Amino acid sequence: MQSLSLYFSPTGGGEKIANAIQSGMDHHDGDYMFNLNLNKKSLSQESGHIEKMPVIFTIPVYGGHMPKTAAERFDKAHSSNNDPAIIVAVYGNRAFENALTDLEAFVRERGFNPVAAAAFPCEHSYSNSETPIAAGRPDDTDLKAAGEFGRLVREKILRHDFTTINASDLKDEPSPESSVRNFISFVKNYQAEQAASPRKYLPILDPDKCPQCGKCVEICPVNAIRSDLSTDPSLCIKCCACVKNCPSGARTFQSPFAVPLSENFQTRKSPHWIL
Repeated sequence: MQSLSLYFSPTGGGEKIANAIQSGMDHHDGDYMFNLNLNKKSLSQESGHIEKMPVIFTIPVYGGHMPKTAAERFDKAHSSNNDPAIIVAVYGNRAFENALTDLEAFVRERGFNPVAAAAFPCEHSYSNSETPIAAGRPDDTDLKAAGEFGRLVREKILRHDFTTINASDLKDEPSPESSVRNFISFVKNYQAEQAASPRKYLPILDPDKCPQCGKCVEICPVNAIRSDLSTDPSLCIKCCACVKNCPSGARTFQSPFAVPLSENFQTRKSPHWIL
């Protein structure tokens, strides 16, 4: 059995999870793993047409939902054979909330049958040395779990079990009540401040550290970085790909969410799935 993996993963955590799942599913059945990195491009009508192949859809969680950019990149995916879909969300150790139900509805609308769903914690986009949030994940334990999930999906499909799943049955791993209360309080205060005096937070460039290599321009998934290396606020999705991949550490992003996320969601969460 061979599968197709489609992923939108600006900072790479979801890509690692997707590859591990696909490796567990394909189990060396072919010389090549069929996957499409959709960080910089969208599926075409031709490449999006799936026939008789399980498809792994992997997305990051943005604000508890499937990101608009991921939906745009996957939009042309369609199946006329009720092909099995494996839906996967990666999140920064707080909660995946509605992202999987969003993705489930998305694939169903395009003719796929969701037969498995999973959520994997990965390093948060806002994580750094001062405010670590699931730093270093996915680690070896996570990738081993992803491979095991892929193996279980493989077994289900090979026994011709195409029972559909409901993503709403996969529940978030609870966080301490005090952490949730603290975070909700922060969000309410932040929303009030934004209502009174709106402010757009963007990655910051330190020109003294910048070697003008253009890596940030190359890697930005939405072409938000201009030729002069400034950031277009109307395009930036705050994925922090430019920050995580700057070879000289010239780009930083000081999100007001980083501190409350780091302080309240340090307890390690585990991968979870249903099939």
